[in-house]
Amino acid sequence: MEWLVKKSCSDKQDNRHVLKLCDTGGTIKMIAEVQTDFSVESGDLLSPLQDALYCINREKQRTVKVISASSYSVEEWGRQCQSGCKSQ
Repeated sequence: MEWLVKKSCSDKQDNRHVLKLCDTGGTIKMIAEVQTDFSVESGDLLSPLQDALYCINREKQRTVKVISASSYSVEEWGRQCQSGCKSQ
């Protein structure tokens, strides 16, 4: 399943991003913590590869590794973004 990034907050020091994700229909579904050397911004599309890897905007050389994921809630989003991330 592909995911659309609605919002991103990041910690540049350890290449950690927390992403608010929605399905292609626009319904917010998930919060994912990912690690990547690449910038992940609102509007990016994450497409599955294998072993918890997703490519950014269908560019297979630009990948993110999912560390954890949970169902979306306002409280969880606030908690994860306040743990040292800078909102984008």
